[in-house]
Amino acid sequence: MWVNNMKILFCFLIIAFALTACAQQGIQGSLITNPEQAKFNGSYKIGVMLALTGDAATYGLPEQRAIKIAADEINSKGGINGKKLELIYEDAKCNPKDGNAAAQKLINIDKVKVIIGGSCSGETLGAAPIAEANKVILISSSSTSPDITRSGDFIFRVAPSDALAGIIAADYAYNDLKSRNAALITESADYPQGLRRIFKENFVKLGGKIVSDETYNPEDTDFRTQVTKTKASNPDVIYIVPQAPPKGILLVKQIKEAGLKQQLLTAEVLIGRDVIKENAADFDGLIGVEQKFNESNPKAVDLFKKYRQSAKEEPPFPTYMAGAYDIIYLISDAIRIKGYDSEKIRDYLYSVNNYDGALGKLTIDENGDPIMEYDVKQVKDGKLIILS
Repeated sequence: MWVNNMKILFCFLIIAFALTACAQQGIQGSLITNPEQAKFNGSYKIGVMLALTGDAATYGLPEQRAIKIAADEINSKGGINGKKLELIYEDAKCNPKDGNAAAQKLINIDKVKVIIGGSCSGETLGAAPIAEANKVILISSSSTSPDITRSGDFIFRVAPSDALAGIIAADYAYNDLKSRNAALITESADYPQGLRRIFKENFVKLGGKIVSDETYNPEDTDFRTQVTKTKASNPDVIYIVPQAPPKGILLVKQIKEAGLKQQLLTAEVLIGRDVIKENAADFDGLIGVEQKFNESNPKAVDLFKKYRQSAKEEPPFPTYMAGAYDIIYLISDAIRIKGYDSEKIRDYLYSVNNYDGALGKLTIDENGDPIMEYDVKQVKDGKLIILS
């Protein structure tokens, strides 16, 4: 009996030893073969706050995809200094309150040193104070309000200020369209109101007259009151600026339904490629002012090819998307050269001069704004042609 018990015990010991050895081999094997662990030694966290829901998601979602394409490219090549880029997304919903909340969470909980966003000027202006106070980089590819120019030393963008866009729109209306009486219909939000203010100031300075100045709230869907007052003022040109395309599309339709034949002038928000394609008849003749951009730039061509493959659609806002893509590479270069230090990244961004990206040549000025030009474009048969 004793001998049998010893045999049984010996068998158990052999089995236990074998299982332990296999387990250890499995653990060691996972350490060696796990590609993520073998490839990277930690990560650099980058916050991304964009309009991911609501009307302005028409900007935010394409920007998000462009950002992911760039990050995937970098990570597939080994990341930065042996670490991967880790993107942490927050929905800032195109308003200051949610922009501020997104920044608070990314800075205080996720401990990021860099935040990309927002899609809308309101998001960026809402987040700017908390980013500036904590010395965290905040950089946007599509926020264009003039107020952003002086919102802080850590606040940047690669989309030009509406200060120039509003001046160009006013100049084109007065000098090229020969308009002397202008009517305005704009949404009550940071981006549209920035353009409204600049257009008014410069149109009047040129010698023109603002005969009607109507605004509407973000939740409005019926603009017949504003359109009726605009019609009664008998303007030569109507300058319309919504926050996002859906309300702008409704506004254009209601203007046409009211029988107004005056030239419609707008900003880049209403000349997105998908917007034009889906509303070609209503938008025919519409004139918009948009950031100058060469879509045949090889880096842009490659980005948009990958976007089409992943999103199964045409790039709706090419300049915003190219800017979002370039931001990832700018930040990656800054980290690679200077380290994950927000003050050093800030200094790097201020030194950017003729950076060759998907947007083309990019230079950032002393205010954190890009030095860029604009095109005036018109919708013809569902396509955009350059007028000036």
